[in-house]
Order: sequence, then C-alpha cells, then structure tokens
Amino acid sequence: MSRQIEVNPENCTACRICEFICSTHNFGEINPSKSRIKVKIIAKDFFFFPVVCKQCSKAPCIEVCPSEALMRNEITGAVELVEDNCIGCRLCVKACPFGAMGFTKENKLADKCDLCGGDPQCVKHCFYGALEFKEVDKVSEEISMNYIKQIKHASEQEEKI
Repeated sequence: MSRQIEVNPENCTACRICEFICSTHNFGEINPSKSRIKVKIIAKDFFFFPVVCKQCSKAPCIEVCPSEALMRNEITGAVELVEDNCIGCRLCVKACPFGAMGFTKENKLADKCDLCGGDPQCVKHCFYGALEFKEVDKVSEEISMNYIKQIKHASEQEEKI
C-alpha cells in the first residue's frame, strides 16, 4: 500500500524543524534552502503551511518529464528522481500543482521529496502533528481539498505582498 505525507496546516507553528531535518538528512547540513519540504509563511494572516510532494497517483511531474528522470519507486510508492536522466529543463517544477518540486542551483537538477526511502524524517521530528505519514487510502480527501484551497489562497496573498 502506498503512503504519503499528510499536512495538517492548522498544527504548523512555522518552527521549520522539518526543513532543518530534511536538509541535514539529504545534504548533511542545516540549510533550509536545500530542504525538500518548504514551510510557507504568510505573516499578515499568521498562516503557515508545509509544502511537500503529495506523491500523486497520476503525477504531472512524471508525465511532463521528457527524459524519464522521474520514476515511481515500486517499494515506497514515492516519485523519485533519477539524477543521471535529468536534463535540468524544469518542466516538472512548472507541472507540479503544489509547488513541491525543487531545483538545485549547484548541480542544475530537479529535486524532490523521496520520502526518505519510506521513513520520512520530517514526520518523525514534527512535534506538533503538522505532518503525518499515512496510507494513501486513509488520507482524508476533505483535508486534501482544504489544503489545496489554503495553498491557493496563501499564494494569491503572497503575490499581492
């Protein structure tokens, strides 16, 4: 059964521990700019929400990639990057409806959450319950739709600032 990270934005305090843990786990340094999860902060509304790959069943990033650099891991269900295949075109970044695809300036390749091989460290270290690792069929559709609405609203507010 496939699993994904469910975001409960109402529990997020913008502590950014998830970003620190992610960058440390994947790059060996505390550097939020290298994190595969990003906490969006809309200060005027005191609204915080972590943006992380939803591991979509029909992943737009996979569909748009011209070089087959994104593949689904059969064991974890995560969409993973095959660095040797990535040409750095950023089509996957543009295709992601959640804004969860990243791009590394150092190696000029796409970058994304791979669920830490099935044991996401951000979830393990989220003390406030903003992140949960759940079976896909147990992730609440209502929460997911609410999350999408909040992201769209926050993004619109961010553009106005």
